[in-house]
Amino acid sequence: MRSALILAAILLGSQFCLVLAADGLHVYPPVPGLDASAHYQVRIRKIDDGAKWQSAFAWQTECKKEEGYFESLEGWTHAYVNFETSEAVEIVISRVNGKPIRSAAVHPNQKASACSIKDGKALVKLDKQCLVAVDIDGQMDAQDTGKGYKGPPLHTISLFANPPLAGKPSPEGPGVRTVKPGEKAPADGDWKTLYFLPGVHDIGAGFPVSANRQYYIPGDAMVYGSFHNAEWGNGHDIRFFGHGTLSGARLKHSKALPKLLFGNSKVSRKPIEVFGAKDTHVEGLTVADSASHSIMLINGYSEGHPNKVQWSKIFTWRGNGDGINPFGNTLIEDCFIRTQDDSLYVNGLGIRRVVLWNDANGSSFVLSALPEDRERKLIVEDCDVIYSRASWHHWSGGRVFNMRGKGEEPTGAGVIFRNISISDPRPTLQQFFICMTVPEPYGDDKRGAGDLSGILFQNISITAPSVIDEPQLLWGQKNARIRDLTFQNLTLGGKPVTTADFFKTNEFVEGLNFR
Repeated sequence: MRSALILAAILLGSQFCLVLAADGLHVYPPVPGLDASAHYQVRIRKIDDGAKWQSAFAWQTECKKEEGYFESLEGWTHAYVNFETSEAVEIVISRVNGKPIRSAAVHPNQKASACSIKDGKALVKLDKQCLVAVDIDGQMDAQDTGKGYKGPPLHTISLFANPPLAGKPSPEGPGVRTVKPGEKAPADGDWKTLYFLPGVHDIGAGFPVSANRQYYIPGDAMVYGSFHNAEWGNGHDIRFFGHGTLSGARLKHSKALPKLLFGNSKVSRKPIEVFGAKDTHVEGLTVADSASHSIMLINGYSEGHPNKVQWSKIFTWRGNGDGINPFGNTLIEDCFIRTQDDSLYVNGLGIRRVVLWNDANGSSFVLSALPEDRERKLIVEDCDVIYSRASWHHWSGGRVFNMRGKGEEPTGAGVIFRNISISDPRPTLQQFFICMTVPEPYGDDKRGAGDLSGILFQNISITAPSVIDEPQLLWGQKNARIRDLTFQNLTLGGKPVTTADFFKTNEFVEGLNFR
């Protein structure tokens, strides 16, 4: 029996620990050739008497000193750990340098059953699968890190307790083509699954992907580069999955590229960009340090052929490093998005259970992408905005709900935002910046003709107002009014908002309903 297990380990490599784990907890080993976080160490175990602690590899992404990165965040890092569990777990976080941790807080806080400090380490208990951040020593909670911050770089951490990933391939399985670190990945061939073996890979910009294929990055593999399909007709039935990381850290920002190169679709720097996407899924992956928009599944609504982005995580440090644009045909569920430009474009088939975090520039929910009037309801629900910070204030970006004078046509009917928690204790700007025309001093953009109407904001809780006293704005224009918006159980600091006096408005705003 022992010899059989040894042979299995040789054949399956890093998958050995996953196959043998029978306690519902799968922890990935270190990534060969990749440095772990310089700041945090993590151990995990099942909450059970006698359960053994397992060391988890703590990945790290960093804001560099380079063209396109936000200078105000230079040297900031974010450590993260991906693991799979079907059981309640407890996690210990400690500092690599041995310095004791004084305090810790989980965000969203309702997703942890306990968080405490013991012997200079943070102890977190998670009863369910979830994606959370842990604020160490009040780096985010206890200070204003937005406009005017002059303190040292911050080093933050997230814990990603993923559900078991369905359909994991075996390196020896039928239709599987494995790629070794340093080997050039094939774009074509007689295979269905491209499997990146443990270690560090570089596929370059715009690696070509095709319909009816899947691309697997396990939790002990790092892939530098971006995926892109060249033809509209081959964007269907593609799966990008695994608990590894797809990183844009080796790709230049558009500002650092020659003009003749910038915009050429064959060298797309968007980590995942699929044209004509139908039945295309992104599952479990972490997308780090995007050189452009992170996940773009591009298509109009196609009944019965939805795209899905699920249990995915995004960290970006650069301008235009946006999160996810679902266009008309993508459902977004159970994701964690920390971006320095816009996080989510509100469109597609629905947005559920997403954790959002901005530091420098972006909006949580961009409303300029709202669909035109339609019978299908678009629901954004059960989302948590844990931090909404900004490096400046007199411009039209940032905020939580942002219509920034872009787009055209009537919109809003049937859109519902419900159960949205905005828990940042120190948000830089206002939460509502719904402007059909952007007033001074924020800019002068004007949306095309067509009213915004019929949106329901239900169970919206705001912990704190803007730290620089920016007003909540609803600002219409003559040919693009704001009307018939309903606010049901809107609260600020735990107190109900019951009148339109909560907003600063102009004469082109009417029919605000409070329940």
